Formats: sequence, C-alpha cells, structure tokens
Amino acid sequence: MSHQPQDVLETDGIGIVDPLIRRVHDVLQAFDRHSVQSILDLTDALNQCSMLLAKDQRHRHVVGETNPALWKLVQELWKMFAELHADEDMISTTQLATLSQSLAKFTRNLVAAESYNQQRVFQNKTCLRAMAHQYTSYTALQEPASIASSRILAQALSNLVTGNEPVLQTIWEMYLSLTEEQLILLCLFASPDMRTASSTFIFILNCVHGNRGRLEMLIHSPRGPRLCICMLDRINSLVDAEEATDGAHAFDVGYEMFSRMAEGGLIPALYTTIALRADEIVTPHQTTLLKLLDSHLQRPRSKTPLNATDRLVRNDLLRMLTDKFFALSAYVQQTIRKAMGPKVDTVGAKDAGSGGEAAALKPPQELDLLLPKVCEALVLVTQCLISLALHAEELAGVPVGLLADRAQSEQAISYAVGVKIYLMQECSTDGEELPRSIVDVFVPRITFGKVVQRPPPPGATAQDTATEAHPSAAAGFSYVKRDLVRLLGILCSENRDVQDRMREAGGIPVVMNLCVIDDQNPYLKEHAIFTLCNLLHGNKQNQNVVKEIQPVGRWDEHGVLQSM
Repeated sequence: MSHQPQDVLETDGIGIVDPLIRRVHDVLQAFDRHSVQSILDLTDALNQCSMLLAKDQRHRHVVGETNPALWKLVQELWKMFAELHADEDMISTTQLATLSQSLAKFTRNLVAAESYNQQRVFQNKTCLRAMAHQYTSYTALQEPASIASSRILAQALSNLVTGNEPVLQTIWEMYLSLTEEQLILLCLFASPDMRTASSTFIFILNCVHGNRGRLEMLIHSPRGPRLCICMLDRINSLVDAEEATDGAHAFDVGYEMFSRMAEGGLIPALYTTIALRADEIVTPHQTTLLKLLDSHLQRPRSKTPLNATDRLVRNDLLRMLTDKFFALSAYVQQTIRKAMGPKVDTVGAKDAGSGGEAAALKPPQELDLLLPKVCEALVLVTQCLISLALHAEELAGVPVGLLADRAQSEQAISYAVGVKIYLMQECSTDGEELPRSIVDVFVPRITFGKVVQRPPPPGATAQDTATEAHPSAAAGFSYVKRDLVRLLGILCSENRDVQDRMREAGGIPVVMNLCVIDDQNPYLKEHAIFTLCNLLHGNKQNQNVVKEIQPVGRWDEHGVLQSM
C-alpha cells in the first residue's frame, strides 16, 4: 500500500488543508476590486491568518509544509496587489494602504524563523521590492497609512532574511548594487516613523551578523558608503531620543551596527570612504562616526591580553586617530593664528594690569565658520586616544597572578609601552610630536571661561542683555582644553622622555595656566593639576622651571587679568 502525505490535492481539490488559509483562497477567488465589501473580506481573512501565525511557530511550520498550494496563493496575492497599485483609481488610497498592511503582516508572520517558508516567499522578491519602493516614496511617507505599510514591509524584509544564509546573501548583494533611486533602504531611513527606522536597522544588522564579507560590502560595494552616510544621519537625529522609546531602540540597534564595524577593524576604511571631498577636513558624517567610536571604546573592556587580531585592529585604529589628530590640530592652530592676526607686543601688560591685557586684544582678523566643528572632531579624536591609552595601561597593570602566565603579562606591558611610543613620536610623517602639537593648540591663549559681562546698550531690555552675554560663540570649543590636557597627563605619566619634551616645548607654563576654572571645560583645573604633577614627578629640571616662575597677575571672575 502506498503511503502518500494525505493526498491533499485529492481531498480538497486545491491543495490547502488549513481552514484559515483556505478562507483566504476562497475570498481571493471571489475578489472584486470594485467592491468595498470584497476588500474588507480579504483584509479580514489575511488578518486572522496573521494573528495565528504570529502566536504559534509550530503552526507556521505546519502551514508551510502541508499546504502545497499556499505558495501559489501567496504569488497570486502579491500579483493582485501589484495590479491594484497599477490602477489606483479602482480603490481608494486608504483602502489600498489597509490591504497592503494586512498582506505585509501575513507575509511577515509566515516567514518568521522558518527557512522553508522564507525560501518560497523569496520567489516573490520582485513584487516585494516594488511594493516597498511604492510605500517609501516621498509622497507616500506623507500619509500616516502609508507610513504604517512601509514599516510592516520593512519588518517583513527583516524576517525574510533572518537565519537564512542563501536568501540573505542574495538580497544583500542585490540591494547594495541597485541604483540609488531604487535602494529602498535609503527611503526607509527617511521615514519620520521611528519604528520604521528601527526595523530597517534590524534588517541591516541581520544581514551583516557574523559575516565579515557582507560587513565589508558597506565600504566597498557601489551603494555601501551612501547607505552608511544615511545610517549615520539617522543615528545622529536620534541622539536625544528618550529612553524606552522607539527612537531610543532605533539608536541602540544602529549603534550596535557600527560597533560591529569597530570590532572588525573597519572604522579607518569607513572614515575615509564617507568623506565627501578630499579637501574637506571633516564632515558631519565623520563626526557622528567618531562619536560612535568614542562610545564604543569607552565600553567596559576585558582585562585579558589582546590577541593578535585585536592588537592589529587597535594598531590600525591608533594610526588613523593619530593621523587625524595631527590634521585637525594643525587646522585649529593655523585658523586661530589667522584669526589673531600678527603678533602684538604685550610687554608692559604686567604693569598696565587689565589695561595692558585689553590693549593686546584685537578683533579677529579672519573668521572660519568651520572651526567649531573641527574642534568638536578634535575633542572626539582625543577622547578616543585617551581610551586606547588608558586601556593599554589597564592591561599592563593587571597583576601577573590574574593572567595565565608571565608571558601574557609581558605581552600586555609591551602593548602599553608601544601605544605610548607611537603616540609620542611615530605618528607623524613630518616629524611633528604629539606633546608639542598639544601645546601649540593652547597657544595663542584664548579664554572661554566666565562670560564677560558687558554694559547694556541704550534702550536694551534685561532679556536682550542676557542674550548678548550668552557664550554661544564658545559652544563649539567645549572640552578642547580639558581633553587635550588629560591626554597629555596620560602620556607624561612615569615617562621622562615626554616630561623633557614638554619642558623643551615650553609646555609647563601652559599647563600651569590651565589650572583654572573654565565653564566650557568642566574639571579642567583638576585635570591640569594632575598633568602638572605627572610632569614634575621625579624630574628636577621641570621642578626648577616651576620654581622660577613668579606670578604677575590674576584672572578675575570675568576673565580679565588683574595686577597682583
């Protein structure tokens, strides 16, 4: 006796056993696109199926395996849906959007965690992409109903690729090779809906998870860099999202995406790739990438020695960051010098008190509106270097007993020493040293401490005066001094070479001048004092420099130099 699987085609004539799927088939066969009731019946049938598919994974498996005609039904549904869009006069926009949501939910739930179902639904990839493109156009994203459709379609795409390597590879290669106009991922990120952004990030994260080749395609494929720029823009717009909101969830997933790139050592290549022009010192997208990198490096780290791959990643990152540090600091130095104009002889300022200081100040000779953004990037690069240096010191400071053997301890110490050596002298092709470069950023001296109170102009109100006194011009320079002097303190700790280099560069008086309270640089005074202690520790020559310095004046609470 032959034992065939239920002889389904003979029992019901259409190859569908499941009653809910059978109802969808029957409604579709009698579907009248001119009838509102027919549209409502199909929507209701799809929704009932979707609810059961979402609740029970076993049911999803059984439905896919025991209903041979299901996949032809899915094909007919998407084909019919495409025809409705081709002639939208047949059905109202609201009804069409509602039907699209129902079909997208049905598809999304049918393929969730079921590789066989994913493979069969993937055969309708052309219709899926066309509908996603339809609902991510600029016009569609202005309609609330269409926004919901695009969100569910994004979720369906994400479920379609999850855990299915062949489907995932095909879709990823296809999407990163499309023209920019056809790449629906860019349109999905443009949606004002936070859940749509979150679903799109999840789709991309699913695509690159555990596969370095697909991760590298974000850098080297035709549309990869453009997609990265779009993701960075979206992440930047979500920075201030409140906790436990859809926006915060989208940010977290996007952040995890770029953390994977950092762990894979791809940040240096990506930073270069997303530059818009070769002659632009820094772009907004690069600044956002530096913010994500800074946050990634500040994550709690293991205190076990780095393996060969990790050290290679860190070394590449170190080279990239130090190169950018010199480029950014050189730009800042050059711009400030241009703004200050020719040097002014300040001899006599000591005797003249505040009047001599005022006489030495001149209006800016040349303004560069990009300078605050460059300073922001410089702060981020400095913070990343601080994180690398501190982690190296932490590894070197782990007691031998906590490591597997003495060889691991020596390896950790060697890595820490290597980081400092590189930061000190080997990170610039023109011989520029990082300690001297840090000092040069502080000179000429620009104070953004307390806000200088100015007398109100005639007829001005108290509100006008408060607005005038607000230090908005200094906002872009926040944390520059604090983080630079903090990095300097790390470099000169227990390091005679850096201590001597700082003295030769005239850096000791500069650090002493930073031992002040500065509204734009919280805890500047504490970091400067710490750095000064490290500069003087065990170094008699540096200590003698401090002894020879006599105070000539003091800064009052308004940032004006007063005589002693």
